Amino acid sequence: MKKTIVLIGTVLLSVLSAKAQFNLGSLLNQAKEVVSEVAGDALPEEVQQILGALLPEVEIPGTWSYVDVAVEFDSQDALTKAGGTVAAETVEAKIAPMLAKVGIQKGAFTFTFKEDGTITTTLAKKEVSGTWKFDKEQEVVTLGINGKEFSTRMCVNGQNINILFKADKLLELVKTISDKSSNTTIATIGAIAKAYDGMHIGFECEKAH
Repeated sequence: MKKTIVLIGTVLLSVLSAKAQFNLGSLLNQAKEVVSEVAGDALPEEVQQILGALLPEVEIPGTWSYVDVAVEFDSQDALTKAGGTVAAETVEAKIAPMLAKVGIQKGAFTFTFKEDGTITTTLAKKEVSGTWKFDKEQEVVTLGINGKEFSTRMCVNGQNINILFKADKLLELVKTISDKSSNTTIATIGAIAKAYDGMHIGFECEKAH
């Protein structure tokens, strides 16, 4: 039994340390699946409780402030392959200055998700209001801003969250919320995104206190 517990612990640590970006609500299931395969049986309730206690829980409602660019590939496996992490870091390094040109930088950009399903994005002094809804089964958050819908992946990143978009939707959102957006900047971000297949780009945000 002791050997099994140690093995479960080792596998769990490998799942948690692979990359600190997981879809809301899916991490526990991923860990359970991996550990169940190793243990060869259903997990005891005590083990499930331990897993639940170890995994991060993030409440969406509240104000989230932009910290940095976030990048995620469609397949989590891509990030474990040689060069995957380097590719993500390369994209982040290239896109961060482009977003800064349109005003999206640390301390200047926030999302406020309210319990009533409304949302306010604040960029510099410009506020844009809309709606948001969370599809728990699909793990997708849909934002409604200026009559347009933006489907996002909402991912846990330690104590922060990553709000991720397909490249074309990110560019559309930037045009909607920023008075400084230019065709040149938008084209540059688009060109960078096209160089990598299956990639979502967005914002790492921390909860405002």
